[in-house]
Amino acid sequence: MRPSPLLFGIGAGLIGLLALSPFTGAALGDLAVERAQHARIVQAAALPARQAPILARGSALDAMDAAAGRAAMMARIQRLAKAGGVLVEETSAADAPEGLVALRVRASGAEKAVLALADAFERERPVMRFRSWTLEPIAGGVRLTAEAVAAR
Repeated sequence: MRPSPLLFGIGAGLIGLLALSPFTGAALGDLAVERAQHARIVQAAALPARQAPILARGSALDAMDAAAGRAAMMARIQRLAKAGGVLVEETSAADAPEGLVALRVRASGAEKAVLALADAFERERPVMRFRSWTLEPIAGGVRLTAEAVAAR
């Protein structure tokens, strides 16, 4: 009796299955690990983003609102200008993102005095910085036009 060609195909298929099963098992294991890692990444991405503080504790203005923050910034500018002999020509509110306070400042005087004012303004606590500034020569000195920001 002659075996059927179907039996040869089934036998060859079983031999192939046995030969490839270790590789298939390893691939399925790797796939399970990658799916678990993907699920962790998706879960982490779905969490709300934590708000990192802008500055270290104690470095912000601790102002109740933007107007109080601008008032504190104006007081510092006026105090430093008076001590250094600098004329504050103008201060006005400026737009700032949430959590920040911004103030436009225009001051003039002797070059050394104006630069000392800018330096002292940025060095004192709470932290205030000039976001943008320009110095232009005028008769008898320079004019500082700046936009100062501070964390509320």
